[in-house]
Amino acid sequence: MLLPDRRAVRAHMPYALRIVMGRLGRLSALHGTLLLLGVVGLVISLVGLDVGSMLALTLGLVGILLSVIGIVAQVIEDWVRVSRIYFDARAKPFDASYSAPYDGWSRVHFNGHSSVHSEELDARLREDPVIPLEIEPGLWNVPAEYEEARQLVRVRLDFDDAKIRLHDDLVAEADVVRVQRTRYSAHTVTNLLGEKVLRERQRQRELVHGDAVLLRNGLIPRLRYSRCSNHLGVDVVAVSSSGRVVLTLQGEKNTTNQGMLAPSGSGSMDWADLQASPDLLGLVKSAMLREMSEELGLRRSEQVRSSDVRVLRYARVTNWGGKPQFCGVARLGDVREQVRGIEHRYHRDHFSIEFDPDGGTQHFVTMVRGYVRDHAARVSFPLYETLDVLCAWLERDPQAWAWLMNRG
Repeated sequence: MLLPDRRAVRAHMPYALRIVMGRLGRLSALHGTLLLLGVVGLVISLVGLDVGSMLALTLGLVGILLSVIGIVAQVIEDWVRVSRIYFDARAKPFDASYSAPYDGWSRVHFNGHSSVHSEELDARLREDPVIPLEIEPGLWNVPAEYEEARQLVRVRLDFDDAKIRLHDDLVAEADVVRVQRTRYSAHTVTNLLGEKVLRERQRQRELVHGDAVLLRNGLIPRLRYSRCSNHLGVDVVAVSSSGRVVLTLQGEKNTTNQGMLAPSGSGSMDWADLQASPDLLGLVKSAMLREMSEELGLRRSEQVRSSDVRVLRYARVTNWGGKPQFCGVARLGDVREQVRGIEHRYHRDHFSIEFDPDGGTQHFVTMVRGYVRDHAARVSFPLYETLDVLCAWLERDPQAWAWLMNRG
């Protein structure tokens, strides 16, 4: 993703400086009070309001000194803990059953990962309906018992942008969708625990117990009852008119699927994406276009229109604790993808699935499924699901191939 300047600055900021800034941003009541009283004492002594100004100066300096000592001690403590925490991959992918109505949805499996989706809802989304958005007030944050872990993990993140979480369940009959603001760091101590274990070295213990966050009565709950951030994600594959399906190779800085083949664009919806559209499908397409354009390094002349994107599926991804995700496809002209700027931290390279543009649906499907079969060990689950639903759509809808190859 092509990061704005402020995010690029943070990405190159040493952990120590992040800790200092974070600690100053959340002073404890004691040290904040001492610092305030110290400053007040200095002001009184400098103004010289009375003969006791020397006493005010002394008390002010003592207050500031004690607050600085306390803050430094807290910074050192934070540094020690941040240096000890790390994410460890689960021994096997997280898996669990869903509560109603998701227990009746279709399930996709690949390499031990899975997701659930509704064929009825997917069919409706492919018709491009207008589903208005309602914004739930306030910022959603993790439960209080996980806040300390979130603050520690946040130091290690290159960014902690505002994200869009799905506040309530999206079902086939939904006539409105409610969303709420959250932050990326909330994901790292909730949904991400379906894939990773957050540990502390030496103590060898989990900072947050994943199952306690992800499950309710032993099941992955409806979104309205979930304790997870559930911020919305998108995966989109780009198909060029010259006969290529463009893939990305994830870098080591990615929090998931490091070293794996991923869709042309994948990531999460930024809160700022809401400015692009007041309805659900417009929001999804906007996020897909942004992620794809950033990760492929598309030039201005290669930019894709919203009408060149088709949303194919809404799913809840099991190994991310039921995190909501949209899959789609974008039709492109003959582009030359390139990893640009700070994107080098997150993506190594691009690969292609080659096909004959004049070969038709069956040729395309054969080439794509053959590639997935031959490279299964390197194919990430998001890429598998997006390619799978694309192939299924092309096989079922007689108009799909004509739309995909039309760049008029």
